[in-house]
Amino acid sequence: MNVQPDTTGSATSERRWTRDNDYYFEDGSAVLLVEDVLFNVHRSRLNRDGSTFVTMFGLPQGENVEGRSDDHPIVLGGETATEFKHFLFALYAFPPELRILTSPTGAKLAALISIAKVSNKYTFNSLENWALEAIQDYVNRKPSPILSSIPSPTSYIYHPSHTKDLGNASFPTDGSSSTAHLTRLISLAQLCGHKPLLDTMINFLRELMTTSLQYAYLAMTLSDELELKALRGAAYLEVMQKAEIVQPLELDLGLTPSSPTSFSPSTSSGSLLLNPDLASSIQLGAMANALAPLTVTGPGTSPSSPSSSPSSSPSPAAQTTSSFPGPHTRRRAGQFVSLPITPSQQLRLLSGYYRLAHTWDLLRLTPPAFEHAPSCATTWHQHGCTTAWLEFWKDKTAKSEAVLAHGAADVLGKLRAIQKEYDRWGSAAYMHNDCRISAKRRIAEVVRKVEGSLSEYFTSAGEVGGR
Repeated sequence: MNVQPDTTGSATSERRWTRDNDYYFEDGSAVLLVEDVLFNVHRSRLNRDGSTFVTMFGLPQGENVEGRSDDHPIVLGGETATEFKHFLFALYAFPPELRILTSPTGAKLAALISIAKVSNKYTFNSLENWALEAIQDYVNRKPSPILSSIPSPTSYIYHPSHTKDLGNASFPTDGSSSTAHLTRLISLAQLCGHKPLLDTMINFLRELMTTSLQYAYLAMTLSDELELKALRGAAYLEVMQKAEIVQPLELDLGLTPSSPTSFSPSTSSGSLLLNPDLASSIQLGAMANALAPLTVTGPGTSPSSPSSSPSSSPSPAAQTTSSFPGPHTRRRAGQFVSLPITPSQQLRLLSGYYRLAHTWDLLRLTPPAFEHAPSCATTWHQHGCTTAWLEFWKDKTAKSEAVLAHGAADVLGKLRAIQKEYDRWGSAAYMHNDCRISAKRRIAEVVRKVEGSLSEYFTSAGEVGGR
């Protein structure tokens, strides 16, 4: 920011305020103080577009009229001097100068964000809309300049500073990758109520969080702080499925046979023989992922981590870890990577796990009902049609490897696996064709309902009226 010291008044000098070099006009009629910088601009400019300055300038003034001198400026808060200077640039700029902000090769995203933010605060509606549309055009470019400017999903590590003071996040000046643009844009879109930009940024986060737990946690934290219902449930679900939320429990159930044998077909008694190494890696408990799975160990075997291969030797980092370093972690390359999950977030994650697991228990026992086609009653036996549907549902929910491969709380994963099984069921089903189509629609409808309710799943007791 280009400013010069103001030494014209003793009071000003004592306060160490500085006059902005570009927007302190000698013929200005409104002296404004933002942080420690003085601006002297024209009231006629600030009175445009039905802004709040119209009301501000119309208020009754006392003996020392604010805004008439450096000693008694109008003090503005909530934005930085740099942001306000960007806003003034848009107020005073000629069209060719404004085009520089939106040029395909040199768009000034930080300036556009500042213009939109300050315009929103002081209700310069036309200027705000112009800046938001320019930002929307920028982020929709191919390839996305936003996604190309942030750390890759494999290298990104969340830090609390990434979501601190979202409205005034600083941008990197050394060309390094940063999530500052990402977090500020989603905060700005929420602040201004600009749905197209908000949807775009949420979709970016959805894309990132499916391949990165760290980005999933960033999305989860942003959705909490900004109350983004459209993102919150999906983000919590990703963290629940990828992270270890509580300390794992190592339990010796004595399942390892005395003589080491490989995994083999049934013996004459009908039992299965397990290789000790295989037995030592069996994971018990429905709370896998959300609650770290139980790790079963046999006699003479050492506990194995859920993420490590039974035959692999522990890494040096793993050997030096004498105990679980605390909740809210996941493993990366044999090491624990901490996530700063708050107690309230942990409660929401566990509440979501419980509710989703309960939902699956209900679905497993009670398949979605569908309305039989009118022609089914005349050309088919409705009882046989219903029986075929019930048998399909019972078989797939209880025996299908594709369905059982998903965790107890992965309702969406299980339902999507059932959808694929249903498509493979083909014409062999003893169901009327119209009823088959109706049943397929019902499965899809259940998927949509669960997806649409994810935010409600991840609420704590106090957030749902104590229930």
